[in-house]
Amino acid sequence: MSESIIISIISAVTSIVVAVITVVVKTQIDTKTARKKQEDEEAVFADDLGEMVAVNEFIERIRAEYEFDRVSICQFHNGGKFLNGRSMKKFSMTYETVAPGIEKIKRRYQNVLVSEFPKLFSAMLQEDFMIVTPDNENFPSMRRELQANGIVQAVKVPIRGLRGDILGFLSCHVIGEENDLVGNYMRAEFIEKANQISGYLIK
Repeated sequence: MSESIIISIISAVTSIVVAVITVVVKTQIDTKTARKKQEDEEAVFADDLGEMVAVNEFIERIRAEYEFDRVSICQFHNGGKFLNGRSMKKFSMTYETVAPGIEKIKRRYQNVLVSEFPKLFSAMLQEDFMIVTPDNENFPSMRRELQANGIVQAVKVPIRGLRGDILGFLSCHVIGEENDLVGNYMRAEFIEKANQISGYLIK
């Protein structure tokens, strides 16, 4: 076997070995990076807690100023995949503040399928502010939900991202008797409040 053939074989083998080592090392680095990213996302940092406190204080001010019985924030998220690979669209209540004597319901509203309230969310794509009552026939599933929780008025305001997509929604409840402070005059102010909340949620 000539020297040139031997050199060619050595070069080819060396190239293959280097390529394999490169792939192995890159895979290990990518795996470590992905694991570190996941750990960082799942960990709770001081900044996270500061934002949570700020959002809770923000919605508490809304509740007190307008004499709501409950103010909450719900956020949309992926909750797994269907067999066809499509994302399960869900939402969870992530923040809640209530008036004295009012029951908290946040733990009951976790991983709720968006398909539970399709008409409501369809309307949210078109409207930036809605007042929903049990006698509103446009949202039959909401009517049952409101009645089950004793809610006589609910203000719903979508929280939008930078591209106009809906990240979640602000929900304000009046329980027992209607609140004279609730009306369409609140529209511009509550859209601005939702924009302020969006600033916290997209950080």
